[in-house]
Amino acid sequence: MTIRSIRVSHIVLSTKDIADLLLDNLKSCESNELMLKMFSKLAKKYSACGTSKKGGDLGFLEFNTAAPELEKAAMQAPVGKVSGPIQSKFGYHIFVITEEEKMIDTGIDGLTGTSIGAGDGTL
Repeated sequence: MTIRSIRVSHIVLSTKDIADLLLDNLKSCESNELMLKMFSKLAKKYSACGTSKKGGDLGFLEFNTAAPELEKAAMQAPVGKVSGPIQSKFGYHIFVITEEEKMIDTGIDGLTGTSIGAGDGTL
């Protein structure tokens, strides 16, 4: 699986039919900006997830989430394009990647500029 640092918004719905209907409406938006506004409104109104208050924003996706099906699909999805529906134990998710951070290698231990070993004045 590709590992990316991505911010995801989703809408959780109880049936695939409703998920497909909302997905079609979102895909019909003329602009990406309009789609994101509509996504947020639909999430607030219809999502069965606590993130609905935030327009479906899950924040930056953590690994090993409660919905691995969503995590796997999101890691493969392009930024700014609504995708889904993906079924998980919570229902049917439609989602959009709203942001992607560049991941940089900070070294094997994640630390930079740190000396390893005993400090000054030791044997």
